[in-house]
Amino acid sequence: MSSITRSVDHHYTLHDDGAEPVTVPGTTDILHVIDKSDALMAWAANNTADAALELAGHSLGKDIAYSALDVLLSVVGPEGVHKALTARSGWKRDQAAALGSRVHGWADKLLTTGLTDDDMASMDDATLKRVRAYAKWWHESGWKLRLTEAMVFHPVCGYGGTFDLLAYDENGKTVLADVKTGASVYREAILQLTAYGMAPLVQPANATRTFINPPPDRYVILHVTATKVRVVDVNVGEAERMAFLDCVDLYRWMQKTTGRL
Repeated sequence: MSSITRSVDHHYTLHDDGAEPVTVPGTTDILHVIDKSDALMAWAANNTADAALELAGHSLGKDIAYSALDVLLSVVGPEGVHKALTARSGWKRDQAAALGSRVHGWADKLLTTGLTDDDMASMDDATLKRVRAYAKWWHESGWKLRLTEAMVFHPVCGYGGTFDLLAYDENGKTVLADVKTGASVYREAILQLTAYGMAPLVQPANATRTFINPPPDRYVILHVTATKVRVVDVNVGEAERMAFLDCVDLYRWMQKTTGRL
């Protein structure tokens, strides 16, 4: 009998009777090898520009001599202003990640134990809107829950992960779904689903042993916004499986090779 544990840094360990434990990286860490610099550089630049405009905009329509940007410049100087403006993308990213974590947690509770009025009352506005949109979609979808927040492990390819949702869709097909809450959904989400689907072992939440991971008939990204859930069906075939395994190989190489020569 085998079981999976996950560390705080999202490494996964397979414990198998009579064998040494095997620890592997998580799917998300592996997919960091994919270059998103084009989109992220533009996003960071836009955040910096927005921060400057917001600070300068404090003087618009007001009878004041100096904007907030002028005041900040006089207090911390050019270097301090530069750091403050460029830091905006970092805290915006952290805010988005925190919102995603809250929505994932409440979505999981919605499907497993249900949400109470007190639960809904405790949510901030951004979270509440997305949870309501997700709840409305779920009740209208015709899907039936199989597993949520279950860990997977691939002992041969050497990776682990935690998927959001395994369900029967409205036609009775097994569907593997990943919940996304960002402004956009990037193509590595396809490879994330690919990895979860091809892993042979799954351990349901709160279980203490692994089972055979059921092969999905359908792969879906659930893009949850403040107003609706966008259901994005994605194709997972041999090309996607090979692409993810290429990411595994590149990740291993990068772990053994320093970035600067």
